[in-house]
Amino acid sequence: MNGFFTSLTFTKKYVFALSLIAFFSFAAYINLVRLIDSQSNDVKVINISGKQRMLSQKIALFAIHYKTKSLEEMVDLMDSSHSYLLSLEMSDELKKIYYSKPVLLDEKIREYISRGRSFLKHRDGRSLTYILTNSQPLLKDLDTAVSIYQKETEMKTENLKNVELFIFLFISATLLFEALFIFRPANNSEKRKTKELKSQKEYSDIITEINNNAIIAVDGNFNILTFNKSAQNMFGYSAEEMLHTQLLDDRIIPLKYLDRHVKGLKNFMLSGEFNNKNYVFELEGQHKDSKIFPIRISFGSKIEDDSKIVVANIQDITLEKEKDSLIVEQSRFAAMGEMIGNIAHQWRQPLSSISTIATGAKLRYKNNLLSDEELDETFIKIKDHTQHLSKTIDDFRDFFKHDKKIEAFDVCDVVNMSITLTDAMYKDNGINLVLKSGGLKVMLMGSGSELSQVFLNILNNAKDAIKDKKIKNAVVLIEVLSDDEYVVVKIHDNAGGIPDDIKTKIFEPYFTTKHKSQGTGIGLFMSKKIISNHFNGSIEVQNREFVVNDEKYFGAEFSIKIKQTEI
Repeated sequence: MNGFFTSLTFTKKYVFALSLIAFFSFAAYINLVRLIDSQSNDVKVINISGKQRMLSQKIALFAIHYKTKSLEEMVDLMDSSHSYLLSLEMSDELKKIYYSKPVLLDEKIREYISRGRSFLKHRDGRSLTYILTNSQPLLKDLDTAVSIYQKETEMKTENLKNVELFIFLFISATLLFEALFIFRPANNSEKRKTKELKSQKEYSDIITEINNNAIIAVDGNFNILTFNKSAQNMFGYSAEEMLHTQLLDDRIIPLKYLDRHVKGLKNFMLSGEFNNKNYVFELEGQHKDSKIFPIRISFGSKIEDDSKIVVANIQDITLEKEKDSLIVEQSRFAAMGEMIGNIAHQWRQPLSSISTIATGAKLRYKNNLLSDEELDETFIKIKDHTQHLSKTIDDFRDFFKHDKKIEAFDVCDVVNMSITLTDAMYKDNGINLVLKSGGLKVMLMGSGSELSQVFLNILNNAKDAIKDKKIKNAVVLIEVLSDDEYVVVKIHDNAGGIPDDIKTKIFEPYFTTKHKSQGTGIGLFMSKKIISNHFNGSIEVQNREFVVNDEKYFGAEFSIKIKQTEI
């Protein structure tokens, strides 16, 4: 029972105690009503029983003096009062007096009343003699009855008083119980919770202060409530300069973001909702010395009643951006190395053809076997090969452009360009490169050369995996799929797949399974960044089967998913 009670919440304990008090208060009220009613009835009974004594003596007195009218009234009153007393519930002691020998009070009273009526009617001496003879003995018996009525009334009153005392004691005990086991524990609990909240606040303040990120909290009036140590270091302002001032100016927010910032804050304060609550933004902050630096920022909020607080969590990503720039440069150099290899493959056959044509023409010329028509044909062939070399140079130059122009482009055109850049290399390694695009024309907005870099990274990795594992009947399949919302480019190879223990690591920077002379481990990392940051898409890898010309193959599948944009 104790365990059950202690398991109850404060509210339930309080309701339970109040219910007990209410119940016993109601019981006390009922008991008081009963006491008043009982006392009222008992007083009436005692008065009537006492009145019978007086009536018995008046009947005798009026009978002696032959006052018939008064005698008749007294007889009627005694008869009616006796009938009333008999109609009430009697105790065993009263029943014994009224109905049992030796007293037989009921019988005596009825006989006394009967003799009184007989005397009124006949004026007989026998009735008068009975009345006079029995008036005193009847008075004595009536005194006994009255004393019993009085004693029982006192007992009832005492019992009701005892009940009242019990209720009083129980209510007092309940109040004491409530004080000891409800209010005192509740008070202790509140003190403990207050202490815990205070400790939590102190802990939260400490965490906020030692947090490496800048923490800035703003209330509903745009006043700054929190400006932690990291915020002071990041923006160059002291807490005294910033706290309790409004965050509606360009002290730490560059002007180009200020309108957007103010609009977002006001919208939240009005609606209580963030449009981009779970987003992490890469924006810019402004130092006290006016220096602009890159930041990563996310927002949280706290709403209590009419109070709204916005909390900004800000990270200075200057070093990260510098590192990214370094990785981008390394990626460009790595890609350049890959492309130089591709150029060698692309140029080897045309240069060999030019050399063969020129050597053949020279020999035929020395032997006077070269006609003017054959010479013209030789020049045309050499020109065709040099134009092919020139086009190859243009393709590689486009790939290495520094200005990544944002424009509309056809995904299939980029895929075809990537195939062109790797075609000779794939042929030299005996790899069958298959394209399935179904004649799609899917337009995207962005940098086509960046997307081509992603495709080339994957195609080069597929070539290296096939070459390292010495795969026979090597196949690489490129699929271009599209629906109303997304375009998906899947690149399959049949090199046997990627081991599960490294599959989750291949998009990490500097992770590579190749010898350091063959790879830097940043190609797939940069590919993921390009797809995520520049195309708002995703790139995933899994091992699965694919089919080419009714033949089943197994290996890695890189799936690039990009949301289409209206051009």
